[in-house]
Amino acid sequence: MAFTSTIDSRPHVLGDLMMVTGTYSAASVATGTIDLSSMLSSIVAAGLNGDAVVSGGGATAGDFACVTTALPTTITVDCVSGNTGTWWALGKRN
Repeated sequence: MAFTSTIDSRPHVLGDLMMVTGTYSAASVATGTIDLSSMLSSIVAAGLNGDAVVSGGGATAGDFACVTTALPTTITVDCVSGNTGTWWALGKRN
């Protein structure tokens, strides 16, 4: 399997900002991307809430969300293979 994600169909709008949420599943991979370019022109903040409980601590066990200036509308998820959870992104609307 690969990395999969969903985008909830009802985002929250706050002026020129939009809060988008969804789920992710990293079956047999440790990274994946969530492209929000159809909804947002840039992401201001993003985060993950992982469902899995893994031991080890630090960067080897957590779930991390990264947004770079090279891809300002894409969340890169870095996690332990097999982790699942929810994600959120706050950004400027298209």
